[in-house]
Amino acid sequence: MELLGVTGVEDKLQENVQITIESLRNAGINIWMLTGDKVETATCIAISAGLKNKSQRFCFLKSIKNKDEIINAVNMGNELNTCLVIDGTTLDTILKNEVVEQEFINYASKCPAVLVCRCSPTQKAIITRKMKEF
Repeated sequence: MELLGVTGVEDKLQENVQITIESLRNAGINIWMLTGDKVETATCIAISAGLKNKSQRFCFLKSIKNKDEIINAVNMGNELNTCLVIDGTTLDTILKNEVVEQEFINYASKCPAVLVCRCSPTQKAIITRKMKEF
């Protein structure tokens, strides 16, 4: 096999995205990003857009189908300076149990940034409605 060429494509952020997000964060507004992107892609976007600052760490909740595991992860990760990253599979598990859902919402609402990855349009609508009700 002979390599003929290599190319790469970078999606650039729109102008002033980082400044806008920084202003929102400085005003005490927590930011949620709901996306169909993979966890890795969303994490990179969060860093480049300024959703996560250098002093914060990521807390990943990925592919969890057991409600007890989710409750343990939420209780162990109960650190205020955390950027929460959750995938659609885990979100499905959360939304199936009212107690787990409440634990998650209580925790997530305290996080400065939440990334919900690999979520469907229906999941986006549900989580938006739940947060409005909270």
